[in-house]
Amino acid sequence: MKKNHFKLLLVLFALLIWNIQFAGASPKYSEENNEECTIGVASGKATSDGRPLIWKTRDTSSRDNEIKYNTSYKYKFVSVINAGGTLAWMGVNEKGFAILNSNSSDLESGSSGPGNGTLMKIVLGNCGTVLDFTNFLDSTNVTGRQTAANFAVIDSTGAAAIFETAGYEYWKFDANDSTIAPNGYVLRTNFAFNGAARDGLHDGLYSIERYRRQRDLMSDFYAGDTLNYHSIIRYQMRDFSDFNSEPVPVPFPDRWLSYRPFGYIYAGVSICRSSTASTSVIQGVLPGESSLLSILWTILGQPAAGIAVPYFPVGNAPSAANGPDTAPLCDISGDIRSLLFDYAENSHYIDSYKLRNEDGFGLWANIFPAEDSIFTIAEENLSRWRSTGFSVSEILATETSLAQYALQTLNNEYDRMITAVEEELIPVLSPNEFVLAQNYPNPFNAATTIGFYLPASSFITLKIYNLLGEEVATPISGAMEAGSHVAEISGMNLATGIYFYRLEAHTLNSERVLLFRNTKKFQYIK
Repeated sequence: MKKNHFKLLLVLFALLIWNIQFAGASPKYSEENNEECTIGVASGKATSDGRPLIWKTRDTSSRDNEIKYNTSYKYKFVSVINAGGTLAWMGVNEKGFAILNSNSSDLESGSSGPGNGTLMKIVLGNCGTVLDFTNFLDSTNVTGRQTAANFAVIDSTGAAAIFETAGYEYWKFDANDSTIAPNGYVLRTNFAFNGAARDGLHDGLYSIERYRRQRDLMSDFYAGDTLNYHSIIRYQMRDFSDFNSEPVPVPFPDRWLSYRPFGYIYAGVSICRSSTASTSVIQGVLPGESSLLSILWTILGQPAAGIAVPYFPVGNAPSAANGPDTAPLCDISGDIRSLLFDYAENSHYIDSYKLRNEDGFGLWANIFPAEDSIFTIAEENLSRWRSTGFSVSEILATETSLAQYALQTLNNEYDRMITAVEEELIPVLSPNEFVLAQNYPNPFNAATTIGFYLPASSFITLKIYNLLGEEVATPISGAMEAGSHVAEISGMNLATGIYFYRLEAHTLNSERVLLFRNTKKFQYIK
């Protein structure tokens, strides 16, 4: 039992912070408690380099995210915020204390006090250790909190834990306690073990699919000694799985349901969700290392469509991550996202063939090497800074250059994706050349589009053949003017399989001299 005078001091401490920092503020519960996220914490004994980690895929309707450096409190900190907002959703301060959360609506919230985002802003500004955070929770157990969340925290001493936090009570799950975390890590999605899972895990738990998938991934990382920020960013935060928590390959050479388009993945129950707006892995420090070298690795935007960049609690975020209104890195990721999630009938489906096709090409083939370069540069600099020291200006210059490199890469990829679609559909080359483009999409089910270019008016035929060379359809036969053309092919009574389409162009005179012939292959999925 705590002594009464100590409890009183804690209460006064909480009230003092609340009154000074948020006098007159009216917490918005609905805004602060809609974080349907996947999170985890790993102690140094679990990670491949001995440094603690916390991580989060942020699932929210607030898609405009940016990086903010806050200097208004006792401790300066860097965090992910909603563009134009002030609440913190994942962040780390200059003392090396870091926090992030997932909503857990199965816990009972209080009727007053800070909500999830406000609480994280308060503690980032005022807590230097996990012990300070624990004391803050003790004090606000009395005054109350509008919290219903799992909070993951680490600090520069190596402490690492998740706190299931209701309005007037909390439960600590220490990642350094082998009886609680045998392998040194603790995982959560959107339920609490002192809430809906108090009687154990079961299929009826909301978000159980993501929890089980994360559990499998973490088990693999731990067994292979690859539990680190790189593995989480590259493989967990871009992971797709089904309702049985089974992994879904990219590309996905099938139809999710019989009436959904070929190659599209339902991303409503994956860790990489259709609602994911940003992701962060916060890497702590070893005891004795400067806490300023704690890193907020963040992808602004949907993780499948963005690149991770490191941010440090030392100064203002680069303009690419914190623009006047919105962050350019988040904006371009949103533009790419719109090309990936382009199935109008259901916005939860992503076109996996745009991420990576059967030949290994696509968005990921171009952005992952850039991200690897960022990892390499950051690690080389960190190794030097840890051993020989650093200057804040050098860290900020590195942040800026890496963020700008990520931004340029994403801008180039967006232009490539737009151009690729346009060129596939309507090729515009030399006016002296006949061109037959590859159909798009390919493979296809309901319909596909074939583009071609005629440098002169011609009599053309567009025919489709099976693997035996038998003609099975003639979509076009007739005279056409010079220029770019698009033929939409649909409603064919074909069996699933590989087919060829051939374009022939002849002169318009009576002799019909052959001017051009080209054949390409497509795959039809019935």
